[in-house]
Amino acid sequence: MEQSFSLYNMNLRLTLRYNAILTGYQFDLFNIDNDEYITKNKGLSVSSPSLIEYNFPFVLVLIDKSTLGINAISQSDLNNRMQLLIMTKEEYRAAIRQGFRA
Repeated sequence: MEQSFSLYNMNLRLTLRYNAILTGYQFDLFNIDNDEYITKNKGLSVSSPSLIEYNFPFVLVLIDKSTLGINAISQSDLNNRMQLLIMTKEEYRAAIRQGFRA
């Protein structure tokens, strides 16, 4: 799955894929304006902020809508159970304090 969008004055392209060996999702994030990758093959884990180590005001967070809080076990989980959110770091911290009810 690939999607382009604008966020915080950056034009970005997100490529999301399922890795059957790892049984999880990975993504690439590409800065269209600078014609360079921000990150490649970065893993996603339920409720863990991805990109938090970067100097961006946002993070990507994989949410388990079933409320079980477990990672993907199949590729179809993204359509059925998982949701990928873009949140500010402040929103993420507030969600953690509230027990992450997305």
